Formats: sequence, structure tokens, C-alpha cells
Amino acid sequence: MLLASLGHAQMNVTTVGLQFKPMFTSKFFGTGPETAESRDLSVTLTPRFGMNMGMVIRRGLTKNWSFETGICFVQRNFQLEFDYPELNEVQTLNFRFIGYEIPLQGMIYVRLSDKLFMNASAGMSIDMYPTDIGGQTDTRRDSINYDFFMDTFRRNWVQISILANYGFEYRTKDQGYFYIGGSFHRPFSNIATTQVRMERETFPTRAEFELSGTYLTIDFRYFFHEDPERKKAKKKKTA
Repeated sequence: MLLASLGHAQMNVTTVGLQFKPMFTSKFFGTGPETAESRDLSVTLTPRFGMNMGMVIRRGLTKNWSFETGICFVQRNFQLEFDYPELNEVQTLNFRFIGYEIPLQGMIYVRLSDKLFMNASAGMSIDMYPTDIGGQTDTRRDSINYDFFMDTFRRNWVQISILANYGFEYRTKDQGYFYIGGSFHRPFSNIATTQVRMERETFPTRAEFELSGTYLTIDFRYFFHEDPERKKAKKKKTA
């Protein structure tokens, strides 16, 4: 009876959850460092630790299927390294690119034990990028100034991405659901262009990078406990 009740507990349940998803890079998925060269200047763009966090709303459709949506804040962090022969050390410039995501995905469950479930989901994400960004750093050698600039321009205000997820969920009877897993997020096109330049006595040297926006995450989620919605019985009409 306990197994049956837990198996059907997801049906007709609308629950709200919180999630935190640290983002990491992978050369295999095209999210590793990139290097561009212009004249004697070599610039390396390296994605750094980022984060995705927000709210998730889940609606149980059947005992094995659910639909998820919500809204998330996404912060992608990057580091630029400027290597120029005339300077004694590499110059660095850190920046972040902010976005928001609305996921729309279907999720299927496989029971592993009375409270442990394996989950897989797929769908799309509506990604929004509110603004362009810029940054600057400089150094001096002898009497010469070296100025380094970064400008990142979004491709579009709204873009679409594919989203896939795999993980495991522990469901308690009245304390909510605890989830750990991983996600893959890939936009259909590059999300932004980063233009960099170095000015030495007002003489500019330029380079350019395309930001793909692809990332991998480790997912931590908690869903609050909610009881299934009970359908009200229709009243019979009296003559």
C-alpha cells in the first residue's frame, strides 16, 4: 500500500521548488578556453565558475510524467588574459554576462526503490539577455601606457536553447523532494560577441570571440511538500 501511494503521489500535484546549479566548463562540449591573436597580442578567453539559480514549478501529469517550468537567474563568468611581449606579465580582465531563463520541459520517472526515483527530462529554454557589457584595465611600463578594453554585445534579447537533464530524486512522505543531477544547456546560436582591444599610445590592436552560451551544471533541488489535488465530485441534478 505504501509503494502504491508513493507511486501515485506525483499525480495531480503542483509543487514549487528551489534550485542551485553550479556551472562548469568542458572542452568536449566546446566550453573550454579560446585564444585569438592579432599582431603581437595574444588574448585567451576562459569561462570560469558560474551559477544558475531560481524557482521551479512542477506539475504531475501521471505517476510517471511531469511538466516543469519556472524562472532562473544565470551568471556566466569569464576571464580575459592579454599576453603582450613588451610587458613583463600577463594582464587579466574578469567580466560576467547576466541572463534569465524560462525552462519548458517534460520529465519521466523510473522507480528504483520505495522513495528513490531516477529522472530524465528534455525540452527547451527561453533565454533572455537584458544588456550589453563593457570593461577596462590598464598597466604602465616606463613612460608608456597600455590600456585593455572589453565590450560584449548580445546577439538577441531573446533566444531559444535546448535543455536536457538527468538525475535522482528522494521523495519523503511529508518533507518534500530532494534532487541531485546534471543538466546540459545549448543555445541554437551564439549568444554574444566579445570584442577586445589593446591601445598603446592610442594605437589599437583588436581581437574578437563568439560566446556560445553552452554549459554543463550539477543540479541541487528541493521541492516543497504538497498534497495531491482532489477532484470534486459533480452534484447530481434533482428534478
